[in-house]
Amino acid sequence: METWYKPSETWGSVFGGLAASYEECRAELVAMYLGVEKDLLSIFGHADDQEAEDVLYIEYLQMARAGLLSVETWDPKSQKWGQAHSQARYFILQVFISAGDGFVTFSHSLPDMSDLTISIDRSKILTHGRKAVGEYLTKLHVYKSTADVHAGSELYKRMTEVTDQFKGYREVVMRLKQPRKVFVQANTVLSGDGGVELREYEDSVEGMVKSYAERGV
Repeated sequence: METWYKPSETWGSVFGGLAASYEECRAELVAMYLGVEKDLLSIFGHADDQEAEDVLYIEYLQMARAGLLSVETWDPKSQKWGQAHSQARYFILQVFISAGDGFVTFSHSLPDMSDLTISIDRSKILTHGRKAVGEYLTKLHVYKSTADVHAGSELYKRMTEVTDQFKGYREVVMRLKQPRKVFVQANTVLSGDGGVELREYEDSVEGMVKSYAERGV
């Protein structure tokens, strides 16, 4: 081992501005790696083999989609990422792509790519996806544990470089961007007959304010 943490050094002080995204990526890779363990899935009630496989497929597909949509926060002018989570998920998508053998594919039939589709081969999650996840998770963890900021930064920046292919995908993502979802929490109130009433609100800013006001917080 050629690198280590010197007295008074910390993970944050050594890796600096890269630390937040790097750690988010490492944490989510842990989830992707352990998510295939059926014993763990059974804790959450997914004991059936088919159900567990469906959950696993959705987990990997959802992460791949998140990695594709993450390019929204990359600024083509500054060539920088605007959000730690987004950069981390883009890294993970690149890990999936590195698995090869068609594990992740992109397709479209329209010239403007408005029907761009990302797919995961669910039959290769254990043989290709998890294997690639394990390899990169090990690298990130070793570099973090040994304070190897040079190797860690080099790997992270290389994996999160937005290629020409993804610059094209970013144009599609930005063009088809949907309004931010509004989460409006329902409230429970006592009714006149001593029962409990569930009070719901419209999914708008007004509904959100009304929900908050009637919650009496």
